[in-house]
Amino acid sequence: MSLRLRLTLFYTLLVAGVLLLAGLGLRLGLARILQAELDQRLQEALVLAQPWVNSDNERLGFSQEGELLPKLPPDLVLLLYGAQDLTEGLGRAPHPPPAPRVGCFAATGFRFCGTRADGGVLLAGRPLAGLEASLQALERVLFWVFPAALGLALALGYFLVGRALRPVRTLTLAARERAQSRSWNRPLPLPAARDELFTLSQAFNALLASLGQLIENERRFTQDAAHELRTPLTVLLGRLEQAQEKNRDPQVAQALDSAHRSTQRLLALVEKLLQLVRAEAGQGLVRETVALNELAAEVAEDLYPLFEAKGLVLRVNLAERPFLVTGDRLALGLALRNLLENALKFTPAGEVWLTLRQMGAEALVEVEDTGGGIPEAALPHLFERFYQAQVEHRRSGSGLGLALVAAIARWHGGQVEVANGPRGARFRLWLPMQASSIP
Repeated sequence: MSLRLRLTLFYTLLVAGVLLLAGLGLRLGLARILQAELDQRLQEALVLAQPWVNSDNERLGFSQEGELLPKLPPDLVLLLYGAQDLTEGLGRAPHPPPAPRVGCFAATGFRFCGTRADGGVLLAGRPLAGLEASLQALERVLFWVFPAALGLALALGYFLVGRALRPVRTLTLAARERAQSRSWNRPLPLPAARDELFTLSQAFNALLASLGQLIENERRFTQDAAHELRTPLTVLLGRLEQAQEKNRDPQVAQALDSAHRSTQRLLALVEKLLQLVRAEAGQGLVRETVALNELAAEVAEDLYPLFEAKGLVLRVNLAERPFLVTGDRLALGLALRNLLENALKFTPAGEVWLTLRQMGAEALVEVEDTGGGIPEAALPHLFERFYQAQVEHRRSGSGLGLALVAAIARWHGGQVEVANGPRGARFRLWLPMQASSIP
């Protein structure tokens, strides 16, 4: 469940609780007000009726009732109690009549107020039907208003929370874009309002700046170290070749051959380090229109002799129409070459397939081999620097070739992924195509 939805539900539940408490308070308040008003009217009726109570002929009763009744409400009930029992009543009294009491109380659907009068007790009462009807009308209104208010609160809450979280979404998209493109030197956009999100964005930008400086220092160190190592290694390689030509001792020649091969591997490692650093930084790369199918055909043609020498079959399946992408031709060719060389190096026997096809608005380059696959634990780490999967029949490498492919793919706005297919490893390189070449 998204944060927006959770906040909306929390806000809606809060509004529902407030509305429920407000509704209950309104009903209780209205009941108290109506009851107090009714008690006041009954007290006024008692004051009006009390002078009409007399005890002539030793009997307690009302006198001149014809003059009293027109002054009283039509639904009013007057009950006069003597020392023993009810002596007289005016109006439609409830059955059974209530017991005489001084003060206001409810009984048998009526509201009564009582007072002492001429040695007896005089009760004035009115039915509670009007009060209950008013409360029921309020309940009906609340019954319809509560769901409508709750639905409105839900809609407004979802809208307002969305507006409040819009800067968060902007920051999230910007951070994701920078993470994918590895653009550490580009700060996140700051929200217009100087609130907590503004402070959070500033903190993230400070963190990005520190991280970018650290990465740049590491990249510069790697590049400087590779530059400094390349020259003496090249000189050492030349000296070893000269020594091989002049030396005739078999034992010394064998040692020189071993040193020459080690120096060549070390020089190749230094060259790949330089290529990787430049690809990650985008140094020396240009953006031009590249026909990916033609480039793939050229790379495959260059590597055919190596596959034949190892006894492998390279099968190429390329589309005839041009697959145009925007990028650096040399870098893309290096990425394709590294994928094919990786399959060549780690496939002991069988076939390797190079396929190019369109997937939506992207060109998909697939390189699949019959090498038996890659351990599942190693799949998430294959594109890391210097990582090498431990497989019995595979020779060790520098661990930089696939990292270089990933860096080139990121610079071109694409991505590379690996999975195990039915016959072996399957590498997929995704690159965005130019709109003009999308049918």
